[in-house]
Amino acid sequence: MVKLIAAFSPKGGAGTSLIIANLSIYLAQKGKKVLLIDAAPNGGTLHSYLNLPTIAVSDEVAEHFSVLPLISTDYQNLSFFSNLLHQGTKVSELLVRWQMEIRQGQFDFVFIDMGSVINSDLMEVIGIADYSLMFISPDFVSFEKSNYFFRELVNYRLRNVELKYDILLETQNIRRAKKDYLFTFRNLLVLLSQAIPKNSNQIANIEDLKIGIVYNGMKNSADKELASLYQFIISSSFGVESDCIAEIAYSDLVPTSIAAMKPVVTLEKNAEFIDVLDNLASTLSGYLFQKSPLKKKLKITPFNYYEWFGLDRGCTSLDIKTQYEKLKKLYVVENPILRDIYSDSDLFIINALLDTVFSELNDPEIRREYDMDIDSHLVSLETSFPDIFIIGEVIKKYNRGKKRETLVKKDVFGRSAEKNVPSQTESDFVDVNEIFNKYKELPVTGDLLRKIREEAGISYELIISRTKISNGVLYAIENDMYSQLPADLYVKNFVQQYCRTLKLSAENTELIAWGYLKSKNKPATVENTAVSETN
Repeated sequence: MVKLIAAFSPKGGAGTSLIIANLSIYLAQKGKKVLLIDAAPNGGTLHSYLNLPTIAVSDEVAEHFSVLPLISTDYQNLSFFSNLLHQGTKVSELLVRWQMEIRQGQFDFVFIDMGSVINSDLMEVIGIADYSLMFISPDFVSFEKSNYFFRELVNYRLRNVELKYDILLETQNIRRAKKDYLFTFRNLLVLLSQAIPKNSNQIANIEDLKIGIVYNGMKNSADKELASLYQFIISSSFGVESDCIAEIAYSDLVPTSIAAMKPVVTLEKNAEFIDVLDNLASTLSGYLFQKSPLKKKLKITPFNYYEWFGLDRGCTSLDIKTQYEKLKKLYVVENPILRDIYSDSDLFIINALLDTVFSELNDPEIRREYDMDIDSHLVSLETSFPDIFIIGEVIKKYNRGKKRETLVKKDVFGRSAEKNVPSQTESDFVDVNEIFNKYKELPVTGDLLRKIREEAGISYELIISRTKISNGVLYAIENDMYSQLPADLYVKNFVQQYCRTLKLSAENTELIAWGYLKSKNKPATVENTAVSETN
């Protein structure tokens, strides 16, 4: 049976064309009939990897798929077509027109490279395809682009359901009346499903997406930890369950392949990348052919306590504590991965919820009682929260905190232009050098820097304000995300500025700066630390 697979990346440079070309060649060499289609709106590079002289195939796209002028490649069983987007033709419209012929065709796999443009055509193709492969590089910019993609995707699908079933008014009413609960898109769908039971199946289908993520360019275990956390974020915020199809380590073969415009499979002398392709092909085939179809969901239900933590019901108390500490570090305003997903108020609510749920699960008696009666808590979104978690009070607490902030600048119309950084006058009298002396024998890590800063009572915002270090870089420094940092010369300068803002002595500043670089350049130590935290 023919399988139609869409491949795309929210941000260019993630290796979509390179990996898809190599995967297609690999499957063809294994005896599978493969068709590779270039549908990148900005013009793709697949033809170059296949040693073809030009992108153009014909002057126009054929009316019928069966008469599509395909190009034979140097690889047996692999065909190519690269003129799918011609004169503004939408890929999704062509796929709908050709669907019957594609399903009855001679190919085992049809790969469509959609490029890195996020538009309605991509959303429609994802809905038509049997599976979609999304390529991400493990860096903050890629994650930010991916956040934008997921938000646009679920909102696009929601708008289609609203128009098709005429439920736009109900959605607007829920947004107005229950705005305090809408700190995740998933919660909006839960409320909508409860308000319109007859359409609960269609609402649940908004999240029913078959998307596998390929993480390309992984450099260390910190990147792997980042990738696993990102899938949890997507699941808990948008409700989209994405599969991790592959984690491809950074290899010098990739830039070599790009420069030579030749597939990696023809350049590699050892079997490292071949093993990656074999695992990728096996995992993909497992999702396409071997998995039994899931039972159709009738409605979308609220998260239980364990799902908020990304854990299973039978987890241990240690699992809960470890995950709680990890999530408290994750759900912070400074985290660049959360950009375009949560507002400051959303994160305030989520942290308050995590604190309350943790206190409930940490009490053996309350947890036992909850486990015995868990289904009754999931009747509605309101009953799914702990009784002591009163969201209205949480919102009031957040608003009271915001009112304490004073305005220091206004524009010509008197509107608020800039807010002041919280006062640090009390911290000026703290001898941070004494705090550092307590930890002087420990390795200098980002976690140690954060601990010193917090003990000194100095805010994250103050560091950014006085040093002008970007949010992404400062977050990477404090969380030991070395792969996200620039060259050592710049990192040393950033750490020195950080230390001067803490008012550390010149001697301690140099000690910390060189100590941090020493920790940064010990990949084995970093990896072991990251693994132990994960376990």
